[in-house]
Amino acid sequence: MQQFLALLGALGTVLTLIAQLLTGSPSAGVGETPAPFPDTPAVVVTDGLGDVHVNGITVGQSIDQVRALNGGFPANGTPVFLETGAARIRYSFEGAEYYVADGAVSRIRMPHTPEGIRKGSSLVEATATYGSPVHGYSSSNGGRYAVYVAEEQLNLAWIFEYRGRTVQKVYLDDSLEQMRRDAAAAPRAMFRQQGSS
Repeated sequence: MQQFLALLGALGTVLTLIAQLLTGSPSAGVGETPAPFPDTPAVVVTDGLGDVHVNGITVGQSIDQVRALNGGFPANGTPVFLETGAARIRYSFEGAEYYVADGAVSRIRMPHTPEGIRKGSSLVEATATYGSPVHGYSSSNGGRYAVYVAEEQLNLAWIFEYRGRTVQKVYLDDSLEQMRRDAAAAPRAMFRQQGSS
């Protein structure tokens, strides 16, 4: 399984390099590390097995493996607290943000899902694409979040930060079961479930 994941990660890296070549890359001399692409959009693909690769990186991948497969990945990240209160280390790399806990990627902020849900999409579009949300919550900073199933077998959830009914930020997170437990324990749901009044 580890070899398979490594191959998928390498495939994502190759796709990233191809995308960079197609969009034009800065010249680099022999033995020189190419300059970073500050405005390079993230390459977001799914492997058909439910896993989402962002620049060849997946949720659950170890930070050591990420660095081994992506030479330009930052050595240092920024300590942050998620809207849930959980502490993470955030790394910005090629148009996406990677949140690491216990040596592995636990969340990725990306510009869009493989199905095209992005900033400016409506929650109606997200619901049409992913089904009814499994949880909705607010954070102490005023953010509102809708949680959808991304991949049941991998415990992955799409978390969309929204304002009004419009998506502002897109996250893939390894917290589907925790979000379901939080929803069950919540005193009242932010979203009405289908069939309820």
